[in-house]
Amino acid sequence: MTPRTNPSNTPRAPRRDALRNDEIVINAARAVFAEQGPQASMEAIASRAGLGVGTIYRRFAGKGELLDAIARLFVEEMDQAAAAALADPDPAAGLERFLEFVGTFNAEKRRYAAALTDRVSEDAVSARTVDRVRQLTRKAVEAGVLAPDVTGDDIKALIVALRGVVAASPDGDDAGWRRFLRIHLAGLRPGR
Repeated sequence: MTPRTNPSNTPRAPRRDALRNDEIVINAARAVFAEQGPQASMEAIASRAGLGVGTIYRRFAGKGELLDAIARLFVEEMDQAAAAALADPDPAAGLERFLEFVGTFNAEKRRYAAALTDRVSEDAVSARTVDRVRQLTRKAVEAGVLAPDVTGDDIKALIVALRGVVAASPDGDDAGWRRFLRIHLAGLRPGR
């Protein structure tokens, strides 16, 4: 005789309203963290979301879980940007657009980017992104846009440096990281 399954013990998919609330909370948290940094209170996030703080705590045990959820989105968004850049038939435009996305993305999250970076794990999505950056670099080298000795690791180093420039720039001042990116892309091009 096989044991009967108790329906109350089987995990259920989250309800539609719970998923909608998760999205509202995450968007509110991104906005509040962008303004106040990772030390922002759950109450400030709840207020921005238009929800009770108890609703947030039912879905996210604390700021750590909320930052983890945002970090997962961070990885997915970065991967989507790398995929779009790789799909661009113009390797120079694709690479430049991707690196500008990285700069803008980090500038928007300037106050809590370090907290997100610390939470990003090496998973299948981030490995796929690294591979896409390597492919994008290879395409740019083959098209003669980048010098023949430029590698994906060079672009990864540029991304890390770009994050540092963004972090050191005053709030709202994108001129510094944009100039830094322009100078470094010029330095990676083949010699004339």
